[in-house]
Amino acid sequence: MVKYPDYISTIRVPFDLWEQINKKVEQKMFRSIPEALRTYCQLGMKIEQFKEQIKDPEFLKSIDELKRNDSIFEWLATLSSEQKGAIKFAIEVERDALVKQTKFV
Repeated sequence: MVKYPDYISTIRVPFDLWEQINKKVEQKMFRSIPEALRTYCQLGMKIEQFKEQIKDPEFLKSIDELKRNDSIFEWLATLSSEQKGAIKFAIEVERDALVKQTKFV
């Protein structure tokens, strides 16, 4: 595996977002703010990937099969809490998109 050097960057974060992230650090969920930011960035990238997978009819078909056989609960048990959170978030994003499409202006 090729090891690349880390990249250092300065970013601006809205203060309310910084407070939320700092609270997670204070709760010992992360060792530092940079670690939290990296983790949340990775989670966001996974969500983007899930959003693309949700559009794939074969992926949706496999989920339907899991639901029919009650295997979905076994499948969910194999996922990490981050993966479960990403799936939950992707579902919420999809629901929000549907609500926005059906709103009357």
